[in-house]
Amino acid sequence: MNNRVKLALEDVVDVIKSSRLCMFLAWFDIRIRYRRSKIGPFWITISMAIFIIALGVVYSKLFNMAPDEYLPNLAAGYLFWTLIAATISEAPTIFIDNAAYLKDMKINLLVFVFRALARNTIIFLHNALFIMFVCFYFKIWPQLQTLLVIPGLFLVLLNLFWITLFFGIVGARYRDLAPIIQSMVQVLFFVSPITWLPKLVGEDSWVVMFNPIAYFLDLTRAPILNQTPALSSWLITAGISIIGFAVSLLLYAYKRDRIVYWI
Repeated sequence: MNNRVKLALEDVVDVIKSSRLCMFLAWFDIRIRYRRSKIGPFWITISMAIFIIALGVVYSKLFNMAPDEYLPNLAAGYLFWTLIAATISEAPTIFIDNAAYLKDMKINLLVFVFRALARNTIIFLHNALFIMFVCFYFKIWPQLQTLLVIPGLFLVLLNLFWITLFFGIVGARYRDLAPIIQSMVQVLFFVSPITWLPKLVGEDSWVVMFNPIAYFLDLTRAPILNQTPALSSWLITAGISIIGFAVSLLLYAYKRDRIVYWI
């Protein structure tokens, strides 16, 4: 095995062993961000709830859909979208923002990737309280297929890990990537089935078939609404994660020693 690849794999094993430390650092980031606030990150949940309710009332009429069908889909879709969008938006500057640490000490670069993903996941769990309220209001009670949200979310987090690593390396070398990603995230919001349902454009539409976000949302939103995700969503998301990890780890293996000089 190539020595560089071996070192990269050792970093992966090391960051898994250091997962508790990464979770602590992620929680510390949140406490610092909201240290003078009485309700902390729940402000994000409140603003998300207001946005979903306002949008749901208007768009349910525009799409001529019953609120009890549209609002749960919108709420669940937007919940997981916030996790995806926040992680992707931070990715290009993940190493740049931690330049002070990288220049002063020798540290596993994957720690910063895990830390960012853990921070966004904790915020996601706060926001999930609103989805519980929505499900309770519309009498969507947990069933057996609801448990599928756990492996679905795990697969999505695996993809977000390699995406953060890949964009973080490229973003450290090319600073133009950050504004490009910001613009791309805005476009993805409108072309992904978040504020609209796939059946409105057709399941075989290219907007759905060639959009990875559509498969991510199907794996996570469908179980929440007591629906079974499509088999294609499992296969395609797993395939994306395998290919993505292979590419990003190879890039990391050959560029890990250069990142500190780029930032």
